[in-house]
Amino acid sequence: MKFAIALLTLTLNLATHAQAPTENPALQTGPESTKKTDPRLHADVLKLMELTGIRELVESSLKPMVDKGRQEMTTQCPKCSPEFGDEWAKRMLARIKVDDFMEVYVQAYEKHFTDEEIAELISLQRKKNDVPPPSLSPQLKEKLNAILPTLLSEIMGGCAQVGAKLGGEIGMEIEKEHPEFLKPRPETPKSN
Repeated sequence: MKFAIALLTLTLNLATHAQAPTENPALQTGPESTKKTDPRLHADVLKLMELTGIRELVESSLKPMVDKGRQEMTTQCPKCSPEFGDEWAKRMLARIKVDDFMEVYVQAYEKHFTDEEIAELISLQRKKNDVPPPSLSPQLKEKLNAILPTLLSEIMGGCAQVGAKLGGEIGMEIEKEHPEFLKPRPETPKSN
């Protein structure tokens, strides 16, 4: 999914100085994952997302994602006419919200990072073009390496849920409003 590319871009930008992943499962969860979100942490995560250009990447991925969804629908739903797919894509593009996907990213970062860690990532992002390039603290480098698979999984899964929920709702609406967009399946001969 294109959203994984966005996260990967962010993560690779931030972890370019990281070495091989460390084996430290204690870094994958922590007390920050169960706390109520601190307003300052929330604001800082939003700032990090802005600096890394995730919103723009998500926005530019929406039309290709909807086009791919329409193509998959035609292969997985043989009774769906091209008009069904066209109407589905039109409604998806009209109703899909970048903010819904951004919330997935924000929640994942809030769950796994402290405000101090996000502040370090912001600082690194602001200095990414410096010579020599900045480097992460050893603690954050280790944590980022340890939680990267989990973070990617949560973001990809959350974004998939956002798209699937809206896509399913729109599909049901079209089915009710335009039953003519669904071709009847050919009857199969009954065996005795």
